[in-house]
Order: sequence, then C-alpha cells, then structure tokens
Amino acid sequence: MKKTFLAVLLVILALGPVFAGGGGEKAAAPATPKDQPVKLVFWHHQLQAVNNFNEFAKIATEIFAKLGYPNVSLVSEQIEYSNYLAKYVSAFSSGTGPDIFMALSNDFALEGGANPVAQPYPADVQKAWQDNLGNMYKDDGTYNGKYYGFVVAGDTSMFLYINADHFREAGLDPDKDYPKTLDEFRAVAKKLTKYDAAGNVTRAGFQPRFGGGSFNVAAKYMPIIHNFGGRVLSPDLKKAQGFMNGPETTRAFQFLHDLVFVDKVTNVQLGLPDVAFQQGLASMTFREPFYANQVATNNPNLKFKVYPYVSGSRDLITLGGGSWHMMVNSKSKHVDLIFKMLKELPTPEYDVRMHEPDKTPPVLKSTISMGNPYFKSLPYAEALLGSVSREVGPIYYIIPTWNALAEIIGDGVTKIIEGGDVKATLDDSAKKMQTILDEQ
Repeated sequence: MKKTFLAVLLVILALGPVFAGGGGEKAAAPATPKDQPVKLVFWHHQLQAVNNFNEFAKIATEIFAKLGYPNVSLVSEQIEYSNYLAKYVSAFSSGTGPDIFMALSNDFALEGGANPVAQPYPADVQKAWQDNLGNMYKDDGTYNGKYYGFVVAGDTSMFLYINADHFREAGLDPDKDYPKTLDEFRAVAKKLTKYDAAGNVTRAGFQPRFGGGSFNVAAKYMPIIHNFGGRVLSPDLKKAQGFMNGPETTRAFQFLHDLVFVDKVTNVQLGLPDVAFQQGLASMTFREPFYANQVATNNPNLKFKVYPYVSGSRDLITLGGGSWHMMVNSKSKHVDLIFKMLKELPTPEYDVRMHEPDKTPPVLKSTISMGNPYFKSLPYAEALLGSVSREVGPIYYIIPTWNALAEIIGDGVTKIIEGGDVKATLDDSAKKMQTILDEQ
C-alpha cells in the first residue's frame, strides 16, 4: 500500500508543472505548426500606402518560408482611416484583432498605453532595428522605456511643395527663390497669389490644411509653432496653460491668421490643399513625402518641386503628428514567430521593396543615401537629406492623451483660419487641453 501510494505521488510530482494552476511555472505557448496552414493578419489604415503594405505582407510570407514555415502567410487588410482607432479598440477588446497592426505606440503599448495590447519588441529584435534605422527614427516607437514598433515609413517630416510654373510666372526661379524662412515664405506667397476683379483669391499663394480631421490639421501646423520657438505642452508634458497660449505659440498662430486675413494669400473656397495644389489652384502647401507620388499620379503634367520646411527663429526637423509604428498583438497565438520574422526584416533590400510601390521614404540609414538608386530617384530625396541634419523638434505624441490634445489644436487652427480671434482661441484651447491633462 505504501509503495503504491509512493508511486502515485511520484507520478503526480513529475506531472506537477503540467497540471499546475498558479504555483508552478507557466506552460510554454504551443509552437507554430510547420505542417499546417496559418494565416496571419496585418491591419493598416493608409490608402496612400496600400501597395507598400501588400508588399510587406509578401516579404513577410517569404521570410516565414526561409525560417522553415512555408505554410505561414501574412495578409494585409486596410481599415477605413476615418474611424480606425475605434475599430481597432473594438476588435482588440473582443479578441478579434489582427496579429500585426499599424498604430501609434502611445495608443497601444502594453505597459502604459491607452489601450494596452501591443507586445514590446524582444531585446534582440529591438537591437536589429535600432542598429539599422536612420538616426531620426531610432527611438520612434519607444514608450515608457520600451520599444513597441519600428516606423512604417519615413513620412514623419513635413516638406514645402511648390508649383514650379507658378514661380516662373511670378518672376521667381523655382530652383533658387523658394522660401527658406517664414519671412521669405510670406513674401513669396504674396507674389504668387492671383485675384479676380473683386479682389477674391483665384489662385492661392499658399493653401493651409483646414479640414479632413482635426488631428491631421494639427500635424500640418505643428512645425510652424516649433519654428517660431513655441510649444503646445511644457517639457514634462503636463501643462498646456502658458504653452499652447504662450507668446511664441501665439505669434505662430497670428502668422497663420495674417496670411489669411492681412496678406490674403489663401482662399478656403478653393478646397483642401491636397486637391487645390494638384489642380494648380495653389502655388505652395506643406505635406509629407508620400504626397509627391499622389501629385505625380493625379496630375503628371504639373511641374512641382519639394524642399525642406521653412525655418523661423529655430531650424528644426519638422515632425508633425508622429510616425506610425509596426506593432504586434500580444494576444496573437504566433507572437514568437512574428518577432522572428521582424528580426530578419531590417535590410536595405527589404527596406526598398517595402517603400518603392508607393514611392515613400525608406527608414534605414544605409538606404537613406544618394548612393541608393531608389532613394536618389525620389523627388524629395534632397529635401529629406536637408531635413534629417536638423535638430529634432518637440515630440508630444508619446503620451496616451495626445490624440485628444491634437484634436483641440487642430480645431484651433481651423477656427483661426475661419476668422476666430487668435488670443481667445488659444486661451480656450489651452484650457480644454489642461482639463484633459489634469484628468490623467
């Protein structure tokens, strides 16, 4: 009897780790099967880069095969941008979210994010990316000291787009007379603007972003705030009062107001700048690098050039609303395999392949070079090189409340373009932003 009991006890002890509920070590997650089809899903919300993301899915599938998983594939699915955040949150909450997704690290970081679901990159995968990324992108995707995703494309920077033919009509050389400073920008915008007999603007010297989502409006205007020496938040990211409505930020918004109502170089009736510029109804606008491909595709006869963003009291690299990051769903059944694939991804060959279909900027330091044929072919190559040498401006989007704060900033821009009082608008914006910050 004693021998039988002892034998049973030894079996139980041997199987303990298998049956353990709380006291034993956690059982390892089952390995991804090599002989069964597995379809991983990647979500993004950028229509302008859909070809890039389809290529990423193709590359990932190739890498899985090289790693010994020929039956594992990745498919790319586009989510409508207008309501992407709510759709993401709903899907993750119900357990139906994708395996990989494009988002901001502050929104989904597993530790401290507004919707904690993204798994931080393991140390070896993080090193593989940060060792190869261009300097301005190395820490992009880091949140609370952990790395959650590499930048999807080097579309963080804003550039100055000009219509070369309009410059020539105004007696300006598009290769030399493009504005380098805010003061020059204002003077050139006046020369480029055309009016009808009643004084209405028929061709805008400059068309600002005033619609299409307040978050996006804020992103296009943040660089001007920074180049005036302003900030929208204190350095510790806890105060908006005295910063969003501070003297430098106020001057930046007054600059925008004066372009519209004093210099009269713009007309919102001409439409949003994306379309107005492509149609030849605006001579200058600010946009990210990917816009160059849109212009070339939609109006191949339009002669345009791309230059670094204009400088003010400071000469900063023009970060807008932040980069999108390639993140991994911590609830995916294949997290380990996904990270194996991501570790193999940062090579010049894959960097070009992932960005060439939609002519977006590569992100690796070895590829951001005139020695790389693809990079050299981009219409904004010199502008990008001219930007990355600058000091990086303030970055705010690493806090969970940034989306809500950016909406308020964008609303303020639109209100001023529509004729709102600058001081009253900024005081109101600062008050609303401070309320959100105090509730954290």
